[in-house]
Amino acid sequence: MAPLVDNSQIKAAELLRPLPLPQHAYIWPFAIVWPIFLRFYLSADLYDKYIQAPEWTFVWVGTIVTCQTLVWLCTHWSVSLDAAFTAKKARSIEDAELIKVIPIANAGTAEICKLVRDKVGDKTNISFLFQKRRFLYNPASKNFSTLTYEIDAKPKLSQFQRSRGIVSAAELNRLEQHYGTNTFDIPVPTFTELFKEHAVAPFFVFQVFCVGLWLLDEYWYYSLFTLFMLVMFESTVVWQRQRTLNEFRSMSIKPYDMYVFRLGKWTEIQSDKLLPGDLVSVSRTKEDSGVACDMLLVEGTAIVNEAMLSGESTPLLKDSIQLRPGDATIDSDGLDKNSFLWGGTKVLQITHGNAEEERPKVASGVPPPPDNGAMAIVTKTGFETSQGSLVRTMIYSTERVSANNVEALLFILFLLIFALAASWYVWDEGVRKDRKRSKLLLDCILIVTSVVPPELPMELSLAVNTSLSALAKFAIFCTEPFRIPFAGRIDVACFDKTGTLTGEDLVVEGIAGLGLGHSGTDTPRESDGAHSRMSAVHEAGMETTLVLAAAHALVKLDEGDIVGDPMEKATLNALGWSLGKNDILSSKPANATAGGVLGTVQIKRRFQFSSALKRQSSVATIASTDARTGRKLRGTFVAVKGAPETIMKMLVTVPQDYEETFKYFTRRGSRVLALAYKHLTTEGELSTHKINELKRENVEAGLNFAGFLVLQCPLKDDAKQAVRMLNESSHRVVMITGDNPLTAVHVAKEVEIVDRDVLILDAPEHSVHGEESLIWRSVDDKIRIDVDPTKPIDPQILKTKDLCVTGYALNKFKDQVGWRSLLRYTWVYARVSPKQKEDILLGLKDMGYYTLMAGDGTNDVGALKQAHIGVALLNGTQEDLTRIAEHARNTKMKDLYQKQVDLMARWKQPAPPVPAMIAHLYPPGPSNPHYQKAMEREAQKKGVTVEQLAKANGTDIETVTSPAAQQLIDQDPRKAKQAEAAKKASGFADKLTQSMMDVEMDDEPPSLKLGDASVAAPFTSKLRNVIAIPNIIRQGRCTLVATIQMYKILALNCLISAYSLSVLYLEGIKFGDGQITISGMLMSVCFLSISRARSVEGLSKERPQPNIFNFYIIGSILGQFAVHVVTLIYIARYCDQLEPRSEIVDLEADFQPSLLNSAVYLLQLIQQISTFAVNYQGRPFRESLSENKGMFYGIVGVTGIAFACSTELIPELNEAMKLVPFKDEFKTTMTAVMILDYVACYLIEVVLKFLFSDLKARDIAERRPEQLEREKTRKAAEQKIKEEEEEKKRMEKVAEFERKMEAKRAQLRASWGQQQRPQ
Repeated sequence: MAPLVDNSQIKAAELLRPLPLPQHAYIWPFAIVWPIFLRFYLSADLYDKYIQAPEWTFVWVGTIVTCQTLVWLCTHWSVSLDAAFTAKKARSIEDAELIKVIPIANAGTAEICKLVRDKVGDKTNISFLFQKRRFLYNPASKNFSTLTYEIDAKPKLSQFQRSRGIVSAAELNRLEQHYGTNTFDIPVPTFTELFKEHAVAPFFVFQVFCVGLWLLDEYWYYSLFTLFMLVMFESTVVWQRQRTLNEFRSMSIKPYDMYVFRLGKWTEIQSDKLLPGDLVSVSRTKEDSGVACDMLLVEGTAIVNEAMLSGESTPLLKDSIQLRPGDATIDSDGLDKNSFLWGGTKVLQITHGNAEEERPKVASGVPPPPDNGAMAIVTKTGFETSQGSLVRTMIYSTERVSANNVEALLFILFLLIFALAASWYVWDEGVRKDRKRSKLLLDCILIVTSVVPPELPMELSLAVNTSLSALAKFAIFCTEPFRIPFAGRIDVACFDKTGTLTGEDLVVEGIAGLGLGHSGTDTPRESDGAHSRMSAVHEAGMETTLVLAAAHALVKLDEGDIVGDPMEKATLNALGWSLGKNDILSSKPANATAGGVLGTVQIKRRFQFSSALKRQSSVATIASTDARTGRKLRGTFVAVKGAPETIMKMLVTVPQDYEETFKYFTRRGSRVLALAYKHLTTEGELSTHKINELKRENVEAGLNFAGFLVLQCPLKDDAKQAVRMLNESSHRVVMITGDNPLTAVHVAKEVEIVDRDVLILDAPEHSVHGEESLIWRSVDDKIRIDVDPTKPIDPQILKTKDLCVTGYALNKFKDQVGWRSLLRYTWVYARVSPKQKEDILLGLKDMGYYTLMAGDGTNDVGALKQAHIGVALLNGTQEDLTRIAEHARNTKMKDLYQKQVDLMARWKQPAPPVPAMIAHLYPPGPSNPHYQKAMEREAQKKGVTVEQLAKANGTDIETVTSPAAQQLIDQDPRKAKQAEAAKKASGFADKLTQSMMDVEMDDEPPSLKLGDASVAAPFTSKLRNVIAIPNIIRQGRCTLVATIQMYKILALNCLISAYSLSVLYLEGIKFGDGQITISGMLMSVCFLSISRARSVEGLSKERPQPNIFNFYIIGSILGQFAVHVVTLIYIARYCDQLEPRSEIVDLEADFQPSLLNSAVYLLQLIQQISTFAVNYQGRPFRESLSENKGMFYGIVGVTGIAFACSTELIPELNEAMKLVPFKDEFKTTMTAVMILDYVACYLIEVVLKFLFSDLKARDIAERRPEQLEREKTRKAAEQKIKEEEEEKKRMEKVAEFERKMEAKRAQLRASWGQQQRPQ
């Protein structure tokens, strides 16, 4: 049966009908209960028999109110309970008014949505809005689905080529009703509305309930302090959410005027009124704007910057579908990928073929637009566009980070066992001693509530936010924060090669294979026949030069910049040709003197590169002369460039040693592209009309070989270091690339992904890819082993060799018996398609491994989305990072300063001075005393004069206080005084603003903006550095360790609380309100500091504990708890010997200091300290306790206070803390027990961690003994070099010190000599 809502993001849905208010579950049962209670309360007989006393009246009323409130709150906590309590299941769609929608995990929260019925013509449309998406009911399939667009049905291209936009008013009206406006409507709730939502959250309600219980138990200071802290924390969370929503709101593009072809004519409308199917005119976008929605180019070409979506700043050439065959199906991920304009991207330039030629007519016959823009069909609008889906991901991926809920629930149930035991003990003792039942009940509830750690979600949020802030400092941004703890569990790290491990800046080595097919003896050859000679690019023959000049997608902008693939730019530079307007390329004058090829090439038509086809081609008109031979060429020329294996099948004749030659260069790690050509005409030129009619398959057939273009892809500076860090920290590193297997293996060896002989699993050479055969072959082709994909892989090969598998072989092994073994043991995947990258990640996930994928954000989208941690590495530099950070700081500082100005204006006070850091952003004047210095600082940074910078900013450059003005101030004492006061105020304001700024920058998780995140991946690194991957894993481990640490500390605190509230309470032990407040404040400071611990620099071999249910963690908690209980029992009995108590304990008596109270308070204080200090998880994952200064000083301080009190070092302190005087014998025993408690807990933690903690790598990431030995030797050598360098520095310092001492001695001798000389 089809699901009610057909969408991959929706887990389940149910149709509902709302119940009238009296029938809600929090109304009708209590409408019966309250009258019954009143009957019992008002009847004297029933009251005396059942209620008996005023305190029981309070208990009954409290219980009923609590139950009714809980039932009402359940409707806010759970959508399923809300549906059960306030609605009933609808019989049919006609009967339904609501729908309950439950999304998949981590895709937002469940909602009950209203069904909306719209009358469109004769029929009624039923729909609902969920997470800004409209779901429409289909009566035929009887389910809801998102709005469908023509583009989703994969129609024929002719449908778009012949489209005349929206042709009738009726259609226009229908589309407006169906799709709505082209906007991102993000309403921002008021502070009160958001706070109400937070105030009914389960943990907040639970905490307020606990505060109420403490108030009933007469702990006023502590309760009110806790309540104040709760409200403040929730308020800051609400403000943060409000600000984030405001920023999301600002992401939408402001509507602007644009031409649209509607009802048979071009008219101007606002961009927010666009509808799918509209034919629009696209022109260059303004600086602060972008493409209004997703579109498909049907005429013209566009240069587009897609940084706002993919994060990649390299502009792309977009071609229209005008010349594609109309009967072909649209291929949005393949051949037509470069015809789409995505919403939010920027159009830098529009062209229509060549300027001197007539603009080609479109198939639809629509006249050119008035603004001469390119024509495009609107495909998607609003939140359904690429930009809309990115914004939706940012808003809904997971609004609040939550712990592993099942684990947390089991953990609380485990603690509840102890709480129930303690409650039973209190109740049993209380009943035996005939204590007041209402007070007993209050005590029992307090004990049970003490084991639910309400701080847990708050602490996890703090830990994740700390990681987000730390990552933002490395220019790494995250759209799905819930994934951060996954980074701590990573087993397999997968890397794309090109642009990820190797740089974008390719070096052109030369042209190889020019002599193939010739039997000349002067060509150097390898043993296998490969031609190893390489010529410089500018020395290549005429056809080769023309292929290089024509087969590319570079374009010159109107401003003069050349945009396109860095590899193609490097090739053109090496060739010595220049690109001009209208796609005309010409040889530089230097080529004539060098004896190269001279002439011009004009590209008439391009068939862009496709990763599926692995080639690109151009049709161009040529006029060239070979300066060496005088040979001339004219006519129409086809230039093709692509993967050697692909081009080989298109050649008329394949030269001898073709494969051997390109493999020779790929084995060396070079990137090799085959070049090919053919002449369409050699005399006259083909007309533009005929060129436009050519089909790609005909153009790219019957080609002649023109050599191999050999490029070197240098490794990124930190690639080797990053891979080594991952290898040595219990991770498996794998390479997944679309490149040639031999190149991939060479790079894998360079970065130490593989270190043994490699076998490549591929089709046999010269085989047609339809055959079923596969072979293992070595890199040098000396080993060849036939493989049957239907049988298991030979275990000997798995044990002794490193494996490389091609995409072809993967297809053969998919769903076969050896599929899992192949994934488990392969190190390099080559020639794989984007879909296969996705399959590899899915396979590894299915095997239970945590996966990470690092790619470039354009070709690896599927794999990046499938991995637990997907990282898009963009191409920014360290300078970009500095600029981004400075811009972020300046923006925040401006916001902070503006708040101060608004506050002063509210109190009718003058504006405070502009802080020095942003003084250059404001005009000069009395309130900007730092303007001059700030301008000088900024001018120096930018390498311009102050006058030039002032002119650029549009402000006057004058010293704020000119010398003449200064003279007048000096003459007038009153003005001088004011100036001095202003100066002091400015200095103080600056310091205050700077400190506030630092706190805000450190504490606040970064708010994402478009351009920070990539649509491709949950994590985006703006920098190209591979070290971003270890940085993400470090923060993941840090967060994971923080979570496990929280569980341990909270569990111990809860168990100690349960014991204190039960056994100790019945002994008559009480603490003063002041004492409890002091320990509560200590807890708050420690919890705040504990989550702020930063991750350490390196990545350790040890891994964090994967979960809390293991012998080490549970054993440590119970062992430490046992130590605490034993010391508490001992000290209580020891106090009884020194100061015997009366048999009857008055539990209702007010707090009175006693020896027992004082001893237990001090012991519990040291127990709280030991809980934090002993269970603090520091190195190798995070800063050690001594490095976490806030926590270290807090613990040392409180430890000092505790021991100062136990030894009565400062008697006044004991008096202030309501502690009784101690005898000398007691002081010694008390201090010894405190030390013993701490040491015993420390030993339990250390011993259990050593014996039972699970720090081993998963099987897939295990290192071989020889690898471990090699790492050990290398580390020893590195350590020796480090020590030698340190020794050298030390000796240099000693020598410097001795030189200084000698100079001083010489100086003293000289002065002494002068004094001794006779006057």
